[in-house]
Amino acid sequence: MNNVKNEVKVLDKYKMLIFNELVKSIWYDKTDDIDKIPDRILNEDSSYEEKFDKQTIVNLIRIVMGLETADDSPKTVKDILQEAKDLREVKEPIVSVIKDACKYCENNGEDESCSVRDKHMSHHEESSCSTCGDCISACRLGAISDKIQFVPMIDLLKDDNKLVYAIVAPAFVGQFGKEATPGKLRSALKEMGFKDMIEVSLAADMLTAKEAYEYQHHIENKDSGYFITSCCCPIWVSLIQHSFPEIIENVSPSVSPMVACGRAIKFLDPDAKVVFIGPCIAKKKEATLDDIKDAVDYVLTFKELEEIFDALEIKPQELEDEERSEASAAGRVYARTGGVSKAVETSVKRLNKDIPFVATSFDGAKSCKEGMKKVINKELEATFIEGMGCVGGCVGGPKRIISVEEGTQNVNDYCDATNMETPFDNVNVLQFLTSLGIKRLESLGEKEEEQVKKIFSRDFINKK
Repeated sequence: MNNVKNEVKVLDKYKMLIFNELVKSIWYDKTDDIDKIPDRILNEDSSYEEKFDKQTIVNLIRIVMGLETADDSPKTVKDILQEAKDLREVKEPIVSVIKDACKYCENNGEDESCSVRDKHMSHHEESSCSTCGDCISACRLGAISDKIQFVPMIDLLKDDNKLVYAIVAPAFVGQFGKEATPGKLRSALKEMGFKDMIEVSLAADMLTAKEAYEYQHHIENKDSGYFITSCCCPIWVSLIQHSFPEIIENVSPSVSPMVACGRAIKFLDPDAKVVFIGPCIAKKKEATLDDIKDAVDYVLTFKELEEIFDALEIKPQELEDEERSEASAAGRVYARTGGVSKAVETSVKRLNKDIPFVATSFDGAKSCKEGMKKVINKELEATFIEGMGCVGGCVGGPKRIISVEEGTQNVNDYCDATNMETPFDNVNVLQFLTSLGIKRLESLGEKEEEQVKKIFSRDFINKK
């Protein structure tokens, strides 16, 4: 059976078609015909030799609405919509398998085994799945898919009495076209109902200063001789937690910039909702982790936001440019491989130009794992170690819109566009910290500073 022609992932195509249609129907309160969507999907496309059954399409709709698949779902699409609207948080598993679809795959043998599916399921059962998205890419049919979290947040965005903030990953620059400047993207998100857009790079600035102080203290007081950044990749952190727990005491006790940004917003406005937007599937899982789930309510990817803009006919490039400079080059450069290392190094040199700093960066899950083995075996001489789960860093995330090369160049250009090199040059950092009750930048390096612990730290040693 050859149902998947030319490596086309038919369920991926259907997923975005369904998502686009649902966004328009729900946003504009035209849901009278949404129960017809499964039959319409099944009857419209004749390019595949075998048709999917209705249960497969219903489960795809459930994933599009942020819900888990169901073995037997007699509910109408309207019922599923109500279930999604009642969802207060998107729960694990973030990545789901539409088992009904597997029988249509040419890789499915008589014993119904699938190495891609089985590996994903075993990782999930062991709680070691980092949600990197590799299994999604490897499934030729598209039967393994991540939940889209937009439907549960639609009512919040349409309610003028609710404050919902969009926080965008440093990799956002140029993702929606050269003409869609940061200021125009801010206008587009406000048109969707967000109160404001904040660049996560601002939080990255604060964490850069924090890690610079921590690095200095670590190198001066530890025998290990190396310091491992926890910014900003959850795949990297998960790898260390599950595969190399013996070196976790060398990991910076910092949250990711996403978490720091969300926590800061909620400290200033406890009733606010926060939506992270980036190129990463793993961030969807990070937002659900018990010790940091207080920070971010929902996560969208760049590709999902692109589809939402299309459905709502929002064209960022044509809107007003609400430009403002929020972050230094140190915070902006986090989006690419080696960015965290560069940011922390320039900041460390501001503290003590004579302190040794030898950085090593790994990108891609395989490189990260092999690199950490070399570190443990003392085959590498490095004092600062950075890891990114995607090749190229965040600009290489699975839900990016543009190429890694273009994304990297955009980030570098964005760094060059500011005259603020480090957090110590950024007046926004001190102003933001002051609003959080942290009156000195140096407080970021003080482990017992209570407010720093609440917003910027987590306990890796006791969270294995």
